[in-house]
Amino acid sequence: MIDPKATTTYAQYNEDLILSALFGDVDKGFYVDVGANYPTIDSVTKLFYDKGWTGINIEPIKGLHKQLEQKRPNDINLQCGAGQNSGSATLREYKSVSGHSTFDAEQKASHDKALEYEDYEVPIKTLEAIFETNKVKHIHFLKVDVEGFEYEVVAGNNWKKYRPEVICIEANHVTHDWRTILDKNDYLFFIADGLNEYYIEKKAWKRTDNFAERIIDIDYHALKQHQWQSWSKDSEDLERLHATVAEQAALIDSLQLTAQELEALSLKNRTYLSRLKRSAYGLTIDWVRHKKASK
Repeated sequence: MIDPKATTTYAQYNEDLILSALFGDVDKGFYVDVGANYPTIDSVTKLFYDKGWTGINIEPIKGLHKQLEQKRPNDINLQCGAGQNSGSATLREYKSVSGHSTFDAEQKASHDKALEYEDYEVPIKTLEAIFETNKVKHIHFLKVDVEGFEYEVVAGNNWKKYRPEVICIEANHVTHDWRTILDKNDYLFFIADGLNEYYIEKKAWKRTDNFAERIIDIDYHALKQHQWQSWSKDSEDLERLHATVAEQAALIDSLQLTAQELEALSLKNRTYLSRLKRSAYGLTIDWVRHKKASK
């Protein structure tokens, strides 16, 4: 059986483990998740939410935002996009692969035309406006996954005022290079995980000290999401089995008690005279009941 105390990781590329290794000293931090998607499946912030962190989830897809509202009541959940300027934009929501949904024209053109989608207008707000409205003071990490719209998100922040310690940003399809913005605002490239790039504020670079040792230890004790789901199902099945066994044991005890009571009335092992008297008594009782019923 899997140790239920193991750390469960939900993120697709172990982003939550990497960030955990950088923020092992923070009990209750603050995150900003731009393109949050699902509240649990492939979520970068689910692990932190379970630890007591809170943050802002920015998710333009209506159905996913509703799920975030239900599953993340302690977070600020916004149904909008983040961009360079406030206004609105047309979101293309891909019904079967919500992770491909995008505002970016190049990404829309690159996807399979056979995929079912819906286009609708979504409000766009700058990160600066979002942080100002919600009175954000300190951001431990900013995660950005917006399918080609990353430059607009990055360009919409006031980097002098709002400075996340760490930025995890999807970098597998850079349509407009946002790296120059981070570079001129004193963010240093740290690592890439095959999908995302991680940048750390120069003043927070000390967080990388002994990172290799910490990430190895965290990963060794990590429980992957599919393993957690399997373990949870096995645990539920085991609980139901225990309940069934207990019910059957109670039924057996009841039947044994009934058998003991019936055995006391049994004629087995009694003398011939005793059995004859008992039979005569029973026949007399039956005859009296019959006579009363026939009147």
